[in-house]
Amino acid sequence: MGEHAAAERILRRGWEIDAKDKQESAGKDYPGRERIAELFGEPDDFEEVVAPFGAAWPGLAATAGARPGTDRQAAEVLAEMAEDGGWQECRLDGVHRAADLPDLAEQRGLVDCWVHDAQELSVVLRSWEERFGTRLVRVGPDRVIVSVAASARTAAEAQAVAAEHFAFSPDTITQGDDETLGEYAANQVLDAEAWVFWGETVRARRVRARWVGSVPATGVDPVAGTNRPGTYGRSRRVTGCAR
Repeated sequence: MGEHAAAERILRRGWEIDAKDKQESAGKDYPGRERIAELFGEPDDFEEVVAPFGAAWPGLAATAGARPGTDRQAAEVLAEMAEDGGWQECRLDGVHRAADLPDLAEQRGLVDCWVHDAQELSVVLRSWEERFGTRLVRVGPDRVIVSVAASARTAAEAQAVAAEHFAFSPDTITQGDDETLGEYAANQVLDAEAWVFWGETVRARRVRARWVGSVPATGVDPVAGTNRPGTYGRSRRVTGCAR
């Protein structure tokens, strides 16, 4: 219970900070805004993005309870990822538990790579481990990948889990293939067997069923003249540790 309470404090803080930031920045002008709006449209309000929830933190998703065979299922995910050759830069020597993350971060020189402290990441992952049967299968400078033994089976369950993902990493929705939490829940969380968190905040990346996802498009941002983060190509089986 204490572990889940600590995880909820971390997630609540993330949700409330993002809600406050989005509400304070709504309507503000900035260089290039007109061009960005012309190309991509005006950003949605926070409440529109996170519907059916609102600015108030909705709380943790109900405990699904790990199903039998959690470690076996994680090993299958790990083996199939190895066969596909995906995310090799993030490979582990086997399936790991959430409690291993701080040591893995230290060994791999990742302590300063993540916005979240490794201990905080571990706290949230331990809560997910107990509630959803997750296991660590990949860890890298911008990526944490977990297998999921007790995935969401209904739309409501998927939305509740997606809210935790959003609190953990807002770019899960705002810079991914899906534009709203509801779309992300339906396309990325429902019946998923792996969650992939990537980016500066170790953000969640597109995952459906196994780890079928999208890879960054090669297009150039017409405003900044650089590759635009959060712009993705069509969904396909990922075969590399593309950033």
